[in-house]
Amino acid sequence: MTAILHAMLGKGLGGLEQVFLDYQPILEAYAAADGGAATGVVRTGGKVAAQQAGRVPPLTTMPAYTDWDPLTLGAARRIVRTAAPDLILSHGQRPARLMARVAPPGAVLAVCVHKPAFDVETSSPHFARTHYVCVGRHLAELAVERGVPAERVHVVPNAVKPPAVRAAPFGQAGRPPRIVAAGRLHPKKGFDVLVAALALLRDQDQAFDCEIAGEGDERPKLEGLIAQHGLQDRVRLVGWRGDVPAFLATGDVFAFPSYQEGFPLVLLEAMAVGLPAVSSAIPGPVEIIQDGVNGALVAPGDPAAVARALASLAAAPEKAVALGAAARAKVLADYGPASLKRRLDTVLDRMLGRA
Repeated sequence: MTAILHAMLGKGLGGLEQVFLDYQPILEAYAAADGGAATGVVRTGGKVAAQQAGRVPPLTTMPAYTDWDPLTLGAARRIVRTAAPDLILSHGQRPARLMARVAPPGAVLAVCVHKPAFDVETSSPHFARTHYVCVGRHLAELAVERGVPAERVHVVPNAVKPPAVRAAPFGQAGRPPRIVAAGRLHPKKGFDVLVAALALLRDQDQAFDCEIAGEGDERPKLEGLIAQHGLQDRVRLVGWRGDVPAFLATGDVFAFPSYQEGFPLVLLEAMAVGLPAVSSAIPGPVEIIQDGVNGALVAPGDPAAVARALASLAAAPEKAVALGAAARAKVLADYGPASLKRRLDTVLDRMLGRA
C-alpha cells in the first residue's frame, strides 16, 4: 500500500494552488492503484478549503501560522500520524519545512518548486531524502546549481485543461484590437511596462482596447500610471475573473510582460484558447514559446519592444491568427492533463524507488 501526504498551505487561489488541485487527483489514483490513499492538506480558512468544501474525497485542513509554533506543529503531527505517509509532497517552503519536522523517519520528502526563490538546506538532516519537483527546466538547473544531486531533481511542467471556449483573434471587423492580460498585480508581473507600451501605441495613433484581470498591492500604482498617461478610456483593471479562459477568449492578443516566472499557468491558458501571446523572454515562457512560431518574445522591461510586437500583430492579423493556432496546438499536445499525469506518475515511481 502506498500512502501519500500532499500539502499546500497557501491562502489564495492562484497558480500554486491550482497546481496543487491538478496534482491531487493524480496522486489519489496513483496511491489507490496500490491499495493506498493520498491525503490532501490545505490551510484552514484559505480559499482552496472554501472552494473545495464539497470535494469527495475531502481535503484535510490545518492551521498554518508558522512552521514552528505549537498549534501548527501539533496539527501537522496528528495528520502525519493518521496518514502514515511513504511520501510527503509539499508546495511551497512553509509546508516543506513544517512537514520535514514531523515526517516519519522512512518517508520520502519532496518539494514542488514553483519559482526561483526556494530553499536548499544542504546542512539539514532532511536534505539527503528530499526531492525537488520543478515546474520548469530552469528551476531544475537552479536546484542542481544549489547542490541538489541530479537524481533527486525532476521536471514536471504545469498543465491546463482543454478550455471550453476558443478565441477568434481579429475576427470582429470594425473593433479596435483587444489586448488582454491577467495575473496578480505585483511588481514582478511587469504590468507597468505594459501600460507604458500602450501609451507608446496611443502616441503612434494605434487603435486598441485593453483589459487587465487580477488584483494585488500594485493596483494603486497602476491606476496612477493609467491616469498619468491619459489611458483611462482605453485601459481597464477589471479585477479577478472567475472564468479566466472565458475572459482571455474575448481578446485578440495576450500580453505577458513579466519579469520572473516559474512555468506560468495563465500563459498556458491564453495559448490554449488560441491567442497569440507577446511575452517577456524570461525563463519559463522561453520553454513554451518559440518566437515567431507560436508567439512573440521580447526583452523584459522594454515598453518599446512590447509596443512594437503588439503593433506588428495588429498590422498582420493573418499572422497573428496563425501564431494563436500554433500556440493552442502546442499547449494541448504538450501541456494537457494526460501529459501531466504521465510525467507525475513517472516521477512518483522514481522518488519511491519503483522506476
